[in-house]
Amino acid sequence: MLGTPRLVLLLTAALLAPYSYTLSTQALAQGSDNNTKLSSIKGRVLADGQAVTDATVTVSSVNSSRQSRTVPTNDNGDFEFKGLEPGMYRVEVSAPAYVSMPADPDESIYRAGDSITLNMIKAGVITGKVVTAGNDPVVAVRVRALMIRDANGRPTRTEPSRDRLTDDRGVYRIFGLVPGTYVISAGGRGFSGTGANAYDNDAPTFAPSSTRDTAEEISLGSGEERTVEIRYRGTGGHAVSGNVNALSTPENPWLRVNLARIVNSTLDVSVFTYQNARVKGFEFQGVADGDYFIWTSFAARGGELLVSEPKRITVKGADVTGIELIARPLASVAGTVVLEPSMVAECKDKRRPLFEETLVSLQRNQKNLPKQETATQTVDVPLYGSSQATPDSAGSFQLRNLAAGQYNLNLRMFAKYWYLRSVTLPAGKDPTTNDIARSLLTLKSGDRVTGVKATLAEGAASVSGQVELPEDRRAGTIVVYVVPAEKDKADEVLRYFAAPVDADGSFTQDHVPPGRYWALAKFVTVENEATSTALRLPSQAAARVRLRREAEAARVELELKPCQIVRDQKLPLASN
Repeated sequence: MLGTPRLVLLLTAALLAPYSYTLSTQALAQGSDNNTKLSSIKGRVLADGQAVTDATVTVSSVNSSRQSRTVPTNDNGDFEFKGLEPGMYRVEVSAPAYVSMPADPDESIYRAGDSITLNMIKAGVITGKVVTAGNDPVVAVRVRALMIRDANGRPTRTEPSRDRLTDDRGVYRIFGLVPGTYVISAGGRGFSGTGANAYDNDAPTFAPSSTRDTAEEISLGSGEERTVEIRYRGTGGHAVSGNVNALSTPENPWLRVNLARIVNSTLDVSVFTYQNARVKGFEFQGVADGDYFIWTSFAARGGELLVSEPKRITVKGADVTGIELIARPLASVAGTVVLEPSMVAECKDKRRPLFEETLVSLQRNQKNLPKQETATQTVDVPLYGSSQATPDSAGSFQLRNLAAGQYNLNLRMFAKYWYLRSVTLPAGKDPTTNDIARSLLTLKSGDRVTGVKATLAEGAASVSGQVELPEDRRAGTIVVYVVPAEKDKADEVLRYFAAPVDADGSFTQDHVPPGRYWALAKFVTVENEATSTALRLPSQAAARVRLRREAEAARVELELKPCQIVRDQKLPLASN
């Protein structure tokens, strides 16, 4: 239910006049009395509705300024982290034989004081035997599983599972696998290339006895165990070698080099190795024929990441040598969250946002990837497409280690009576580029963007109620749209909201600016129209026009006053 006090904001750039603040007002807005009040995050870990005992729960500050802490769950699956300062925290869980489903990074972040439920599922297992052409066991060969699609059939670039060695019978067993579709390989370098092995220089053999192109695909469900046999080919691979040129002195002397095969326009089998910063040269052995992306990534001084542009190479019957990778800093974005209080009587004494409980994040738009990636028809190189931070006591934030691309900014807060009024860049020659709610924020490698200002205004309204569901309604996702009724507000993307409807027909939408709106409940068939974040993207301009037209025809009008709470709003379900 969308009642979670959350505001997801698209980074847009219409520069608004700066709003001045006195230190005393800022201290009041931050609720300084609460800054030192300790709290806790507590909850329960469940799998199929049952308690998961002896699970390990980890909490760490989003800004990584505090050391992470771990606690076990008790016999009821309960856990609690006490003595937490106000702020936003990542909460993760692990347990033998269980896994957590992959989720959006923001979805595992909570604030001190939250009571949460962490859901896990039974992990899957793939086991089998590796034998030679003569049916003899292949002993101590590395076997690994690579997920190529998730449980919903979507391609994934998740790194493979930990390497497992076969025993003296040639038997392997890989456990702790997330449901999805996998390919299984034996031989070649391990994922991290650590530890010498007699089969390191072989090209991987994929089950049943093939190259990657004709590998068997294994579907694995929750708690399922599959047996997959491999007849080892023992085919020699090739070498891929080169050198990393770092334009900044790394704090870690070991430079990581990544090699990932391209299959069906996505990154697939991947391995990595290291080059010592003081010694020239890296080398991969046992590389099979195919197309690959190769790039480097490592931490420099101060935690800044250096990354090279990915190079596409083709291995075909011979070694590939002389690759030169030039590592450069990634982009960063710095700005300030500004609070704009209201003088309206209805908003008096309402809870104000705490900067420590505000999550600012940037997420790369996958539909507008840099040219070198779309030119090769591949998905972007893994990682570096998002960043999260919480503002400091003055509202300042910095988002680091961002790869080239177009980004939208999300802002999540817990003060119900506040809304995002604008997100802007300093005024420039072209005013259209300052409104990043409409145009997104474009970053190039090494960019240092400063002066981003997110203005939170007091006076937000809330709407909750019930969608009238027919008894014979079809299955599908229903969304309540709240769109501006005033024509002069039609282009303000931050006034468009999409609230998912629960199975019982209930819905809630918080953080709505005061004004006149149309409300519409309908089935959603397009994923880009299911959330406020997606609906506000520049590519959804035509969808916003259509939804506003449909909502106006439905004639359910809302006149929302500052700090007003509308309950029990009834909405008919539109026929598609």
